[in-house]
Amino acid sequence: MPRPEEAYLEARVLAHLGLGADPGPVPASASGGVRRLLTHLAPDGRGAPPPPLLALDTSPTADPAVRRAAVDRRLAAMDAGELAAGFLERRRTGDPWWERGRPFPLTSGTRSRLLRCGGPVEPVDGLLRRWSGAGRDEDVTTPAFRTALREGRHGGAVALPPADTLLRILVTRLRQAGLLPPEHRVTLVRKVWTSAVAVPVRVPGRSVLVLSTTPAVPALAHLLHELAHVAEHALRAPDSTLESRWRFDPVRSEGWALLLESLATDPEWLAALGLPPSYTEAVRTTATYTELLDRQMFRAAAALDDELPPDATPAETLALARDLTARLRVDRTPQALLQDAADGLQPRAYLAGFAWRDEALQCLRDGWGPRWWAAPAAWTAVTAGLRGDGDARAALDALASRTAAGVA
Repeated sequence: MPRPEEAYLEARVLAHLGLGADPGPVPASASGGVRRLLTHLAPDGRGAPPPPLLALDTSPTADPAVRRAAVDRRLAAMDAGELAAGFLERRRTGDPWWERGRPFPLTSGTRSRLLRCGGPVEPVDGLLRRWSGAGRDEDVTTPAFRTALREGRHGGAVALPPADTLLRILVTRLRQAGLLPPEHRVTLVRKVWTSAVAVPVRVPGRSVLVLSTTPAVPALAHLLHELAHVAEHALRAPDSTLESRWRFDPVRSEGWALLLESLATDPEWLAALGLPPSYTEAVRTTATYTELLDRQMFRAAAALDDELPPDATPAETLALARDLTARLRVDRTPQALLQDAADGLQPRAYLAGFAWRDEALQCLRDGWGPRWWAAPAAWTAVTAGLRGDGDARAALDALASRTAAGVA
């Protein structure tokens, strides 16, 4: 039986997701850790509406092009000057400002990784042309064209397996690897057109997984990424304190999810799934190029913060946003880049997570070769690390230690 404070936390998270009734005020007996978690999970207080991404979607608009156009119009209609001023106000609240509001402070090692995770912002127009096979005269930099590439809608059409088929195949594989204990419950929320996302509800014990009902080539890679987050929820030691079970280091979490997602670029692993080769090749190509594109987009968001002086004005912020878009050589409104940069922890966690993933993959390949994923001992080493709440560096050290022991 869960403790009363844990049962309250579960009810509060479900209410915040729009999946249950509000349980009322925080009990007076709740620990400080629970209060910090609730402030982080529902920062607007009791009765706040659920986040749009997780609210149950009953819209009859199934056409993704219509929904994307609405998003583009909404971004363009935002006042860029107000967004720039809001971004600067966030930067004045702490150093590093993007750590503010977390229920648990970052370790010094993770903070250091996040601070140095940037890199040069390079043009992506050539990347987009290589990806699409388009000629020089075709405009590949528009949002609509980039979206078509990301969704695998450019080039020859391929038959898309239903999401349920992908989920069944992947969950079976991950259970065989020991990543998804059967006692961990998962509530599925289906929406018309959305990004996949996993949310912890009870750690370990229960997660919510949001899936799109709209077929797309990247669904397999997105499912791998979010199932990795579910695995991290499920594999926490149940006898640890509530606070330690809910302490997720952002670099370790995203790095681990990116590691599992990287299987979508491995042709041998994809071939073993029993899916049509035309589909798995489209998955591999889309996942490979999406990562290259995302790295540059995340770098631009981090650069907006890194390159601005502490006393920057809204006008200077907008000028830098336009300059960064010019460096990317894509058609993008400054409002879009400002929105990306305002969520400062996310682009940094992904950038640092890519570096963490590369270190972890090298460790696994050193121990078990390029087909490390076929070695049960490799998965044993991975799952052992996921059971603890160590930071990114500690997780890599533990994996390296187990790899060395396995090789010996």
